[in-house]
Amino acid sequence: MQAPAPDFSQRFVGTWSFLDTKTHHNHLLKITPDLVIQIDGQELPGHITGLDGSALTFVDHFGYQLVVHTNEHGPVSVYDESSNLNYPITAAHPQGPAPSA
Repeated sequence: MQAPAPDFSQRFVGTWSFLDTKTHHNHLLKITPDLVIQIDGQELPGHITGLDGSALTFVDHFGYQLVVHTNEHGPVSVYDESSNLNYPITAAHPQGPAPSA
């Protein structure tokens, strides 16, 4: 009997920040526990086409791939096929309400 395949999905869950070097705009990439992908709070229409220990591949409704690369510590970069660019990403913490004084 074969062992079940490992579930790598939780390795990608979180909120990540990356800088678009063309526009100099910071973006937030969020991957939910059910692998819904959002950029700047907007859900991307499309579907997951690949998932393993090193990458999550998402194809958007235009047919372009978005590939999130990871290591043992979590996601490290995102490749956007539509712009043919690879962006380093870092963990981000969504802005919440300001602490009360």
